[in-house]
Amino acid sequence: MNKSGKFYGIGVGPGDPTLITMKAAQILSKVDMVIAPAADKESLALKIARPYINCKVIEMNFPMISNKNKLNDIWDKNVKTIQEILQEGNNTAFITLGDPMIYSTYTYILSRLCGYEAETIPGITSFCAAASKVNIPIAEGDAPFAVIPVKDKKLLEKTLKDFDNVVLMKISRNYDDVVKVLKENGFCAVLVTHCGQEDEKIEFDLDKYLGRGVSYLSLIIAWRDKK
Repeated sequence: MNKSGKFYGIGVGPGDPTLITMKAAQILSKVDMVIAPAADKESLALKIARPYINCKVIEMNFPMISNKNKLNDIWDKNVKTIQEILQEGNNTAFITLGDPMIYSTYTYILSRLCGYEAETIPGITSFCAAASKVNIPIAEGDAPFAVIPVKDKKLLEKTLKDFDNVVLMKISRNYDDVVKVLKENGFCAVLVTHCGQEDEKIEFDLDKYLGRGVSYLSLIIAWRDKK
């Protein structure tokens, strides 16, 4: 019986293939199989990692749906496939945008893969890359900061009261409300969309996209205006 393969979770960064870590590139070049999560179109993580891959690739469907029962069924089915691959002795990498431990499909896979050797390779987060792009620190000195997905207005308002520096993720679903609340609470902000990709956009005038919406791969770095 073959020894089970090792499972790697690899963060490939926000979009620029040169922002992949050396360790991630080394592992991608030597594993037996790479799994790329995909929804309804080509996997962006795969596009980023492609230059470093020398093996077979499986694009595994993880649709963006809210039905938890359906999601659990899909995760269970995909985990079973991954287990079969590992049991055949294949060292396997699961690639993901940004860092594998932050809002990543990888964590749901990892929690279901009990009994298998696993190693997680960190990646550069989209918000760290975005802050570097605009040369604006997320926080300085001993100042705390918050990173939140903007699920509802109450959570956003509470966070802005408690923190002077915030990173807002998943803003596409209620962008107009986000901009309004930031203004009401005296925050300056920058919008970064598709960070590190060819169609990257950086915008300090958040009003520009009111009523138009922004891409899912968008975030806002905001800080309290103390002038």
